Amino acid sequence: MTKTRLCDLHVCARHMGEVNTNTNNPEENEIGQYSSEYLVPAVVGCRKGIFVPRELVDKLAKIVALFDVPDLTIGAFVTNVLVDHLMTNRDVINELTNRGNIKTAL
Repeated sequence: MTKTRLCDLHVCARHMGEVNTNTNNPEENEIGQYSSEYLVPAVVGCRKGIFVPRELVDKLAKIVALFDVPDLTIGAFVTNVLVDHLMTNRDVINELTNRGNIKTAL
């Protein structure tokens, strides 16, 4: 049985062009690092909906369920991923916002 990988999503292909999924198994330390960064249950608190493709929401729901981490929700997982993205790319994001008319910093 072939398992579908996250980046095999049609929505990924539309945004990124052809999708080549890495078939190499990740190292154990990579799995541990990913788990400690992203698979941490959290209270999301006040929420607001955003619009994303249904296919992505369905895939995230399956993935979060397969992680089998007690109390991990789609919202907590997505929040962890987005916070990491914003912090990792903070300088670039701030530079891009500086080029606009509205001044704010992360």
